[in-house]
Amino acid sequence: MSKILTFTRKERDCLVLIGENASSDFPLRLVEVANRLGIKAPTALNLVKRLVMKGLLLREHGMLALSSKGKEEYAKIIESHRVIETMMTRSGASLEDACRLSCYLDFIIDENTVDSIFNQLGKPESCPHGKKIKV
Repeated sequence: MSKILTFTRKERDCLVLIGENASSDFPLRLVEVANRLGIKAPTALNLVKRLVMKGLLLREHGMLALSSKGKEEYAKIIESHRVIETMMTRSGASLEDACRLSCYLDFIIDENTVDSIFNQLGKPESCPHGKKIKV
């Protein structure tokens, strides 16, 4: 069984936000993280500091980026999200509800369980949004 790294929901949201912006020309700054997450700058700073201490984020010259460990965790969260979302929509949930609810689960369900669900679903290639499940 793989080691589970624990996150708060806000840490998860911050990690995903930064991961989603990794391909942009300019990395996010703390103020942008605060604005996009709807939190105050001091709260965002504490959030970022926790993720840096966990080895998931890098702070360089005011810019934020995922560390290699952060990239791994981001990929696990995204894969988990898409598997859970697929399971929920196949069970009759609307796409909107499945996506919203998956955000509450994708960071707390261990990899073995996600793999089991993925296999039970027949190893789908994409989620209901059409995005690749295995990142």
